[in-house]
Amino acid sequence: MGKLSLFITHHKIGSAAILFIFLLIAVGIWAPWLYPYDPYATNYSAKLQAPSLEHLFGTDYLGRDIYSRLLAGISQSVFPVFVILGIVIVISLLMGTLSGYFGNRLDMLLMSITDIFVALPNLLLTIVIVGFLGFGIENVYLAIILSWWAKYVRLIRGLVHDVKKEAYILSSRVSGSFGLVTIIVHVLPNIGPQVLTMLILDVSRVILTLSGLSFLGIGAQPPSPEWGAMLLDGKNYLQIAPWMGFFPGFVIFLTACAFQLCGEMLRRRFKLK
Repeated sequence: MGKLSLFITHHKIGSAAILFIFLLIAVGIWAPWLYPYDPYATNYSAKLQAPSLEHLFGTDYLGRDIYSRLLAGISQSVFPVFVILGIVIVISLLMGTLSGYFGNRLDMLLMSITDIFVALPNLLLTIVIVGFLGFGIENVYLAIILSWWAKYVRLIRGLVHDVKKEAYILSSRVSGSFGLVTIIVHVLPNIGPQVLTMLILDVSRVILTLSGLSFLGIGAQPPSPEWGAMLLDGKNYLQIAPWMGFFPGFVIFLTACAFQLCGEMLRRRFKLK
């Protein structure tokens, strides 16, 4: 009875997380039609107003509506993460499958390059790359791509290396299926669940990385409504206008938790370690 109750609870939480993600994406797409106020327009006569019916989440030090800016921030805090991870997975699938499937000298060469990037923590490597490229959100995107692809290459290489030993892969070779055909038809579908689960789990990590770098002042720059940048703006007004920092921080927390819960649900669904 206890296990059944725990399963139902996990299922409800996972369903709520998926619903939140779909709503977030839908709101982000339709955000320009949902703003009650221009998220960039300043209004000094309304600055630092507390949450009210007129301004649901209050206003910031320039009189900008925080609710409108949070909606606008979805396109800068969440949507770029999908593009970043999409580019990462394309690079990683190419390198990882080539390395794991064909092996030999190609495997040694690709793994040697990968090990250089894996040796440093993602966040530290991202900050170092941004330091070379210069501040700005575009450079942060590029830095995250350059610092995150390596761990996916290692994961995919290991998965491909294990899958290619399976009986059905050997049977496909005997039947005359080689190289690219075998990879597309047999290998990729079998490593898909593991890669998809890791991608979903990493959405929350990349969101936190983007927000954290913007909070440090090396990511999105004013007047961007990126959530980390909004959190940075609220830091100086915690005493007199705590809502400036609370709402961006709370939205970041909810979004990261939703993707993490969704990833954990996929992990249980596919019975992954």
